[in-house]
Amino acid sequence: MTLETRIMKTGPIALMIFGEPGSGRNALSEEKYKKLAALFNEKGFDVDSVIYHDSIAHKLAKELTRYKAILVWVNPLEKGHDRKILDALLTELTDKGCFISAHPDTILKLGTKEVLYSLRETEFGGDIKLYRSFEDFKQKFLLSKELTGIRILKPYRGNGGNGVFKIDASNYKNNRIGLTHAKNADEERIVTIDDFFNEFEASFATNDMLIDQEWNHNITNGMVRCYLTGAKVTGFGYQEVNALYPGKSPSQRYYFSEDCGLFIDLRNIMETKWVPLLQEITGVKNEMLPVIWDADFFINKVNTEDTGKKYSLCEINASCVSPFPESAIPYIVEEVKNRLAL
Repeated sequence: MTLETRIMKTGPIALMIFGEPGSGRNALSEEKYKKLAALFNEKGFDVDSVIYHDSIAHKLAKELTRYKAILVWVNPLEKGHDRKILDALLTELTDKGCFISAHPDTILKLGTKEVLYSLRETEFGGDIKLYRSFEDFKQKFLLSKELTGIRILKPYRGNGGNGVFKIDASNYKNNRIGLTHAKNADEERIVTIDDFFNEFEASFATNDMLIDQEWNHNITNGMVRCYLTGAKVTGFGYQEVNALYPGKSPSQRYYFSEDCGLFIDLRNIMETKWVPLLQEITGVKNEMLPVIWDADFFINKVNTEDTGKKYSLCEINASCVSPFPESAIPYIVEEVKNRLAL
């Protein structure tokens, strides 16, 4: 029996995207996913599109048991909804034998901002602090500001710049702190110290934490996004102007294959050293790595062969990586085939 025949016998797969019930969204025809769906079909898979919303989670819990694999594209925050209900559903489906493209346990280890703190002492890490309580934040944040300059505050989980702030406290001794939200990078608000802490107190209301990252002035060199399937690099994206770039709005991201010579040094170091080190620190084994995930890197020093000096980690995304380079599509399909054959 061939691998393709074995897969056909295991049942269909689903591409899950977020949407309001009745919205008409269809992953099989949407630009971001239609080529992936087409290649799955070409390789012998039956593929369905599934719309996810918290309001129909109970109904989906029964319907989704028919799928052998579910590839999920739902952000940590979607129109006021977090992923708690969805993650519980996906965990339940995994326990029943369904393969999930990014297991909720893996996302917690790999795809939250806490991983930046875990990796702070690696050669691609940076000056990262973590506050697990509001009291800790209130006592220590301004101390880090005075020593290291402008900081970036990030929530434990988030996407699209939600909850990410650039903090300029250079004038805090005069009771003035500048706040710039990543989604409104050209609008700085000046607040008092009390108002500043009052604003961030809510971040700890659900036992979450805040990640405190040093501002990287090399953001003006642009940012490279390294896409991975399992432990393999499957493509790159380069964005010259990203959120919080001084004085400019974010620009388009351009995509390149895994063989692009511009980033071959990053591919080599990721596959041979940095991904294995990341796995060692987080405890995520190969079979638990997401089918599609990415790591964003600052480009600190352009003309150097020393990757440790050239790149430093900005963040890792694992919950909802889309769009992705076309070069990643064959890797995703092959990875799903291999996982289902285990």
